This record gives sequence, structure tokens and C-alpha cells, in this order.
Amino acid sequence: MASIKAAIADWAPFLVVCNDDVAVRELHEIYRRARIETGSHESAGLIELIESSLGDHRSFAATRSKSRLLSVAQALNVRYPPTIVVNSYEEIDRQLGRIVYPVLIKLDESWGGRGVRLAINHRELLFAVLELSLPPIWPKSIKRLAARITQQLPDRWRVPFPQKISIQNYVSGRPANRAVVCWQGRVLAGISVEAIETDSQFGPTTLARMLDNGELADAAEKIVASQKLSGFVGFDFMLDRANQAWFLEMNPRATPTSHLRFRAPSLPASLFSTVTGRRPNNDVREVPQEMIAIFPNRVSRQSLHPYFDDTPEGEQEFVTASKTSGFFVRFWARRNNSEIYRKLDDKIVDV
Repeated sequence: MASIKAAIADWAPFLVVCNDDVAVRELHEIYRRARIETGSHESAGLIELIESSLGDHRSFAATRSKSRLLSVAQALNVRYPPTIVVNSYEEIDRQLGRIVYPVLIKLDESWGGRGVRLAINHRELLFAVLELSLPPIWPKSIKRLAARITQQLPDRWRVPFPQKISIQNYVSGRPANRAVVCWQGRVLAGISVEAIETDSQFGPTTLARMLDNGELADAAEKIVASQKLSGFVGFDFMLDRANQAWFLEMNPRATPTSHLRFRAPSLPASLFSTVTGRRPNNDVREVPQEMIAIFPNRVSRQSLHPYFDDTPEGEQEFVTASKTSGFFVRFWARRNNSEIYRKLDDKIVDV
């Protein structure tokens, strides 16, 4: 948090763009503290910057919480899978008669698929809840072992129940995403893709196809307007066999497709034009075909789809570092006094 505030003080930016969920939560906390420290010139500047960058502060709670956001979707008549929200083991037991398997178990205020599990019966549901109750930094193998042991214990001996858990009916179909850039509740530009391949069951898309689906665009516009959002936002959907879109969740940040441009001005160019009143000198490169391998995720070698490779051009050292485990590339770079470590840091600052 101190690092973010120092960077804002040094750069005096007009907007702050979040690239991951941790950054969003840090900005929300900075905003909360700034509201308490009234009268300070620095606090007033932070409040104005964060509201300009993310939108109405009253939307912050909903953008962090899966369960609150589904309440917003319900009020807007946006289609979403039937969902039960619980906050105790006893409540899960009381809801057993209403649960139709398979279901997705989703931990509130989680991201990147880390807080999502699939269950096909009550035993798997309880196991998933116990696992999600454990600290996210624990290795998955340790969490699974601990969940297996505590599953046999009475409720009072189990790990404390986490923040709200959503138990959501599983919709069979194809994952899809709508990335938009918005300003004060108005969508400026958007791009939709259908996931052809993902790096894990609920992980990010590695191979995507451009998609023209009015339901995705309409749902995104309704939520953006109701919450008066600004900046980059991603919306996740599932397309069923009838090609109906089911809204799953929202990511209030730049998502991996936010930089793509296909037969229209890009999201960054649209935002630039809106806030400055000028057209940018350059736009991001246009994707020449509908299928894209999204950097830095790898496409399986078995893929038969011809695709456009999204890997950045002319940045080989950065690309190499990005595709290597963060811990090992830093360890290796420091040990060998390598240029890559310094250049990687420079690129991150540059971006």
C-alpha cells in the first residue's frame, strides 16, 4: 500500500489502471483510509484519483463480492445461474434439499479461479468448503489433506467458516468473456471472446475466438451503468447449448483481452480519446483473424485451430522472463547478475 501511494505521489497520474485483483483491493483500502483522514491535501487527491479511475465508491463492495454482484444482476434482470449464498456449515445442511448437483462452490472476494471448486455430491461440496476455508497461500496438496482430515470432525472442530460461500448451479457450455472500458457508468468500447482452451478448469483463457453476442454486451452495459463504473472491467459468462449467455462474475480490472483490437478502435484508445478529447497518435495492433492465442498463456500443442499469436513483438527477454516461473527467474537472475532481472523490472515500471 505504501508502495502504491509512493508511486502515485511520484507520477501524479490522471488515472490508475489496476492489472490484478490485489491492486483493486489495495486501492479500495487506500480510499477507505483517505476518507477517514479528512482535511489532508494528500487524502483529497487520492479520493479524487481513485474515484476517477474506478468509478462511484458505492460500487466497491459489490465489485469485490461475488454474492453482492449477483444481487445486482438479479435486480437488472441479467440472466445468471440459480445460486444459494451461505455463511455457516449449519446453513449448508439446511439448504441440502435445494441443491441440484453438479454445483460450483465460489468463495467471496477470491479471483483467478483460485476460489472456485466443482462438486457433484454433498461430500464433495463439504470438502470444497473446508479446503476454501484454509489460507490461500498454503500449498494445494496440504489444503486437500487438511480438508480430508477435518471432514470427519464435528462442526465445532472444523476450520472457521470463511466469508460468504456461493453454491451455484453448474451451466454446461462454453466460457466467454466481455472486456470493456467505461467512463462514469458508460461503456466506451468492448470486445467479446469465447474460450476455446483454458490453462486449467477454471483458469484464464489460452486460446480464444472473437465473438459477436448482444447478450454479453447488454449485460455488461447494464451493470456498468448501475454501478457507475470507470476504467477497465471484465465480465465472465457461460454460453449454453442454446447460445444463451449466463452471467458468472465480474473482474473490476484490466483482463487479458483488454488490449485486443478487432475491426474497431481499441479499449485503451477509446479511453484516451474520452478523457483527453484527442485521438492517440497510435493504436494497438489489430488482430488479423478471429482466433487468438493470448499471451502469456500457452496453447496446447494438440490444437488444430490456426490462430494469431498475441506474443509481444521485439521484447524477447521480457517474453522469456514472463513464461518462466517468477520465483525461479528472479533467483536465477540475481544469482547470475543478469540483465533480464533489471530489464523485467524496467518493463513492469514502463507498463
